[in-house]
Amino acid sequence: MGVARILFCAALALPAGLAQAQDAGNYPNRPIRIIVPVAAGAGIDTAARVTAAAAEPHLGGKFVIENKPGASQRLGSSMVAKSAPDGHTLLFTSPSPIVVSQFFPPPMDFDPEQELRPLVIGMLQPVLLIVRPNLGVKTVDEFVALAKQNPGKLSFGVQGLFGEMRMTLEHFKKTAGMSVTHVPYNSGAEAIIDLLSDRLDAMFLVIPPIKQHVQDGKLIALATLNATRVQAVPNIPTMAELGRPEMTSSIWFGYLAPAKTPDAIMNKLVQAFQALKSDQALKQRVIEMGAELTLTGPAEFGTLIDQDRRRYGKIVAEGNLATQN
Repeated sequence: MGVARILFCAALALPAGLAQAQDAGNYPNRPIRIIVPVAAGAGIDTAARVTAAAAEPHLGGKFVIENKPGASQRLGSSMVAKSAPDGHTLLFTSPSPIVVSQFFPPPMDFDPEQELRPLVIGMLQPVLLIVRPNLGVKTVDEFVALAKQNPGKLSFGVQGLFGEMRMTLEHFKKTAGMSVTHVPYNSGAEAIIDLLSDRLDAMFLVIPPIKQHVQDGKLIALATLNATRVQAVPNIPTMAELGRPEMTSSIWFGYLAPAKTPDAIMNKLVQAFQALKSDQALKQRVIEMGAELTLTGPAEFGTLIDQDRRRYGKIVAEGNLATQN
């Protein structure tokens, strides 16, 4: 047997872990695409750019953000699920296309549970219950009472019919025993314009795009769904404080990779992002955005995804939402 043949056979016999370690040795060897399945300027997009830029020095590579909106965030997510599992294409997303969309028609062209692998949560994004000032309510109880007095007459915006905000609204309606009319929007920005113009009554919104409006009194925040008060808006009570602990939740923004991405590459990425835990400047910037820097690793992230998938699936089934628009 020739020397070349011997070396070839020896390479084939390498343990899988060692082979993966060698594969990750020169990783990354080109810019890493981060697919964000929403338009530029959205909260998810901002979170991706902030965390990716901070992680670059720790990875020794370049991240490039690519916005791929469409099909209720399925388009960009599918692109990543079907991309080469070499660590050079990642997804940064909210829960919608990972744990909600699968319960609604049409059938998805990929299986998020089987074809995507959780990497790390970048941020937890608290949600506020927002109303227009002229609605005349100052508390959650007053809002619920008004909705009960006027069944189906209050308009409640939802960003996308098949996302976590719609699920949160359906849960709120059920637990509060009220009826409101949901109004779908392609973006939070469109809904905010209608709130400011008295064309929309209420909506669940993340903090960055409405923080200044709340501080100026142009919009009213009745509560946060976060487990604790949010540093960026400390005077806003939690739903739990107001006697509605069942409404406690927050939205994660996280990184995922194609399912067959090697462990060695995954570990290198996780280490780069988790190094940001000691980045005080980044922490402060995220707090000012109204979010929380978490950098939760793959195991805990995977557990959270499983919990969310079961929770949202139950809401869809109990409300028979898949047959509604």
